[in-house]
Amino acid sequence: MKKKLAVIAAILGIVSMGSMVSAKDMEITPGYYDVDFTKYDFIDTSLNTIQFPQGSASFEPFFKKLDTLVFENRGKVRILHIGGSHLQADVISGRIREHLVKEYPGASAGRGFVFPYSAARTNTPASYASYYKGIWDKNKNVQHEITKPLGLLGIAISTRDPRAEITLLLDKYNTEPIWGETSFRVFGYSDSNDVEPVLRIDSMDVFGTFDATSQSYVFTSPRPIDTIQIAFRWADTTKQAEVAAFITDSLYKDSVARADSLARVADSLRMDSLGITPPASSAQQMVQAVAADSMFQGDCEDVLDTNCLNRDEDLQIALDSTAADTVPPRPHFTLTGILAENNAPGITYTNVGINGAKVSNYFEETCPLFEKEMSYYKPDLVIFAIGINDANVEVFNDKAFREDYDMLIKRIRKVSPKTAFIFETNNDSYRKVRKKKYVQHPNGEVARKAFFMLADKHKAGVWDKFSIMGGLGSMAKWEKADLAKKDKVHFKTAGYQLLGDMFYKALMQAYFDHIASLPAEAPVVAQAKPAQAKPAPSQAPATIPAASSVAQKTQTPSAKTASSTATAPTTAPASAAAPANAKTAPTAAPTKPETTAKTEVAAKQPAEKTVAPPQMPKIAAAAHKDVPMPEVVKQTAQPAQPKIQVPLKPIPQPAETPKTQTPSATDSK
Repeated sequence: MKKKLAVIAAILGIVSMGSMVSAKDMEITPGYYDVDFTKYDFIDTSLNTIQFPQGSASFEPFFKKLDTLVFENRGKVRILHIGGSHLQADVISGRIREHLVKEYPGASAGRGFVFPYSAARTNTPASYASYYKGIWDKNKNVQHEITKPLGLLGIAISTRDPRAEITLLLDKYNTEPIWGETSFRVFGYSDSNDVEPVLRIDSMDVFGTFDATSQSYVFTSPRPIDTIQIAFRWADTTKQAEVAAFITDSLYKDSVARADSLARVADSLRMDSLGITPPASSAQQMVQAVAADSMFQGDCEDVLDTNCLNRDEDLQIALDSTAADTVPPRPHFTLTGILAENNAPGITYTNVGINGAKVSNYFEETCPLFEKEMSYYKPDLVIFAIGINDANVEVFNDKAFREDYDMLIKRIRKVSPKTAFIFETNNDSYRKVRKKKYVQHPNGEVARKAFFMLADKHKAGVWDKFSIMGGLGSMAKWEKADLAKKDKVHFKTAGYQLLGDMFYKALMQAYFDHIASLPAEAPVVAQAKPAQAKPAPSQAPATIPAASSVAQKTQTPSAKTASSTATAPTTAPASAAAPANAKTAPTAAPTKPETTAKTEVAAKQPAEKTVAPPQMPKIAAAAHKDVPMPEVVKQTAQPAQPKIQVPLKPIPQPAETPKTQTPSATDSK
C-alpha cells in the first residue's frame, strides 16, 4: 500500500503543481495542466478520459508492466503510436513521450524507432534533427509504385553513393539532454552483401553484427550517445574511394555546365506549383549547393506544411536523377529503420507516421517487413491515430474502414498477443471544395462511431478526440483560437501540444484508476527472533512501536488507513505518527480501549517493524547522471513527507476529525 501512495502522490502532485504555472508557461513546460480553458470554452474537458466499452481487463498486462517499472524499477514498457501526418510531425506524440520520460514515471529506456526522413526529402519529426550526405532514393507506403519492401515505419531510403552518410541528433531541440543510447539495431540490407553500415562515434568506426534473420545490423556503443552517425562501408574500399572522387569531381564540373538547364527545371516546377519564377542566380546557387554536398534540406519554413514539402520533393527528384546519370554502377544499400535503446528500465515511445497514410498502407502488400521489425519492439500499448485520410472522401465506407483495422490489428497480435489498444477518434476537419472555400466534413462523426465499434470488438480503449475538440465544426474554433492551421485539418504546435497534454492526463488517470482498484496490502510484520524475545520493555525502541500503538494502526485497515500509514517516516515513534493517521483516515473504525487492544495484539502477533517507504524509479538515464530529478517526483521519493493527504478515491470531508489519544505512560509499560 505504501507503493500505491507514492504513485498516487506523484500523479496528483503533477496536477496540483500546475496551479502555480500559467497557460503560457505550459507551452514550454510539459506536465502542467492549469490551462485557462475559459478562452477555450469549445473544448469539452469532461470527456478527457480513456473510455473502455468492454472494460479495461485487456489493459492489465500493460498496467502490470507499469507497476513493475514504478514499484520495482525493473523492466521496459514499449508504446507505439501510429498514424499519418499528425504522427510524422511527432508534436502530439512527442509531447506525450516527453511527459512519460521526464516526469512520470520519469524513466527512459531509449528513443525507440527513428529514421533520417530528410534523406527521403520529407519532414523529420519535430523531436529530433536528421541530416544526410549523398544521393538517396525513397519509397513510402503512400506511393503508387513501391520498388522496395517496407517495414514498421512505412518508409525506406536507398543509395549507391559511396559518400552516403546519415546523422540523427536526438537531443537537438531539448533544453536538457534526455537520450543516452547504447544499443542500436539498423534495419536494412544490401543486394549482394557488399555494403554494410558503420556507426561512427568520436571519429571512430564501430562495426556491427549482421543478423540475417531480421535483416539488421546490431551495434553496441562503448558509451551512451545521443547522436547517431552512420556511414556505409563498401566491401571494396578502394573502389569506394575512387568512385567517391569521381562523383565529387564530375558533379562539381557538371554543375557549372548544367546550371542553366537545371535552373529551367527548377523554374518550371516552381511556376507550375506556385506561379512564381525564382531569379536565375538563386536557382544556380541552389543547384551548386546540392551538387557540392547533397545536404539539400528544402526551403519550407514549416515542417508541417506538406504542400510545400511535396513541391520541394519534386524539385529534388529532378536534380538527383540528372546528377545520377553521370555515375557508373556501384553497390547498393536500403535502410528501413533504426531502433535506439539503452539497458536502463523505463519507457520507450515510438511514433510511426507517413504524411497521407491510411490504414491499408500498413498492409502486407505494402509493408511486408512490418511484423519482422515489430518483433524486436513488441509494444505493450498501441495507440491508433490512423483515419483522418481514410475519412477524407465524399462517401466514407465505415464498414471497409473497420475491416481494414481488423487486418492491421491481426498483424500486430501475431507479434504481441497481449498488446493493449487505444483508438483516437479523428479530429474534426473541413473539406476543401474550391480555392479558399471549406465546408464541414460530416465523416468525422461517422468515423467516431466506427472507432467505438472497433473498441467494443477488440476490447480496446477510446480517446474521443472528436468530441473533446467540440464535435462537428469545432476545427474552425480551434483555428480562430490560433490552435489549428488554415487547412482546417492540421494543428499548430500549440494545438498539438495541448492535445498531447490532455491525452497524457487521460492515460495517467486510467492508470490511477487501476492503482486505486488494487487490493490493500497487509502490513509488513517482522517476526522477532526467539533469542531476542523479552518481556514487554518499559519503553519501546524508536523503530518498533509499542503494542498499544500497533493496536491502533493494525485493526481492520482500510485502503485509506493503509495509505496513511505508509506516509509515516521510519524513525518516528508511533505516537508521533498518530495525528497524521487521524487526518488521512477519517473513516477508520473507532479505536478500542488501549488496554484491551494491547492485550489482543500482543497475544496474536509480535511487535511490528516499520519499513521505509519505497523510492520512485531513477529519473535520469544512465547516459546523463547530471539530469536533475523533477521536483514533483523528488518530493514524493523522499521519506521526509509524513503528512501528505492523498485519498485513493475522492471522498467527502467529514465534519469533524476523529481524535486519537496519545498512549499514556501506563499503557507503554
